Amino acid sequence: MAATLGDSGGSAAPAKGRCQNTNGGAQVADPIAPPAASQPAEAVELVCQAVSGGDLEAAIAQYEAGAVLRPWARDPGGNADDVAGALIQLMDLRLPLSVRICAVVPAGGLALVLGERQIAGAGPDREPVQLSGAGATMVRRQQGGSWRIIADAWYLSGPRAGPARS
Repeated sequence: MAATLGDSGGSAAPAKGRCQNTNGGAQVADPIAPPAASQPAEAVELVCQAVSGGDLEAAIAQYEAGAVLRPWARDPGGNADDVAGALIQLMDLRLPLSVRICAVVPAGGLALVLGERQIAGAGPDREPVQLSGAGATMVRRQQGGSWRIIADAWYLSGPRAGPARS
């Protein structure tokens, strides 16, 4: 299964108080809630779609509270557990994020989703960006039958990978 998700961030049900960026940078209330993943791999695909579309709330909605995200290859055991912070760094590139799902390994109410992610293009400073890497995502079935991410390791590498260090 492969998904390349560009600027089309689809959403499904109403939510209270969500905000979305507009072209002018102003925040406006977004009455549409992010979709819920009906299959384990869909949670990963929905994160990619939301990151590509610049919708932080939709991306975060795919993660359980307390979930861990480690996107950078050069800091695999580091302190990059803040899901929102890591997603903001990726969204700041303003480039589409694609994922190719390689395998889904179900185990009761959990599933391991293995895939490859890629971000490529010219960044906001017009410098080339080429990030890619294999990843593993653990998702858990929720009470309503949807799936949310509990741990996510992307292992992105390439020029400009990871936060800048001094």
